[in-house]
Amino acid sequence: MTAQHVLQLLTPEEQARLTELEEQVMVGASAAVLAGRALTEIRDSRLYRESYDSFQTYAEDRFGMSRQRAYQLMDYAATAGEFEKRGLQLPPERITRALGGVVPDDYALVLDVARGVTGKEHPSATDVKATADAVRDLAAGAHVEHPDTGQPVPLSQVPPERRVEAVSKAVRRGSKDYRDFAGEESPLDWLDGLRLIGVEVDILLRSSGYQVRATDPQTGEIREGPQGDTLWKAITAARAAWEDEREQG
Repeated sequence: MTAQHVLQLLTPEEQARLTELEEQVMVGASAAVLAGRALTEIRDSRLYRESYDSFQTYAEDRFGMSRQRAYQLMDYAATAGEFEKRGLQLPPERITRALGGVVPDDYALVLDVARGVTGKEHPSATDVKATADAVRDLAAGAHVEHPDTGQPVPLSQVPPERRVEAVSKAVRRGSKDYRDFAGEESPLDWLDGLRLIGVEVDILLRSSGYQVRATDPQTGEIREGPQGDTLWKAITAARAAWEDEREQG
């Protein structure tokens, strides 16, 4: 807790109201999970088929629910199952959506890092998404500083009990990048685009900063982008350099 956070006691009436509202949140979350599981079974078993040609039409006509909303509820139910398997408390729906792209085994890591970096017991969806993006990229090959040696290593080489510490440091280092790129296309999306076409991408942590390395699996050609003092600057610099080369060629 920072000096800016000052605890203020609740009145008995406010405490009672807080308890009531928290119960409503928990009931609402449970209802959303039940709805998502029900919709999933209806869709998978095609129980709508007697009266409707498609699940989308069924959801819209029967519940006034858009296709997007129906799939959000089904995704929430699926995520709830992953949290249950790991003995974790299920966060609100908007938070689980912010975890998109992170493997379930890293859910606890993302939420713990988000709480530690922001100092909030309940980080916002934006906070969680920024952390999830960083963890996703670390899992894809970016390096972190080892808490003991200070050397750049893959996250997999950091002991599980030290990963929150290592990832928190990486997220804090890149926090300015997230603010700078707010509302714009994330450089991580560009990296994902390279991976989709089969390019092997690594993000290396050098002594003087980050560097993107791409390997063509067909030819074995390796290309390294300019170094940047933050992760996103390195990605942006590599993209600019390689696109400039392509235009000149």
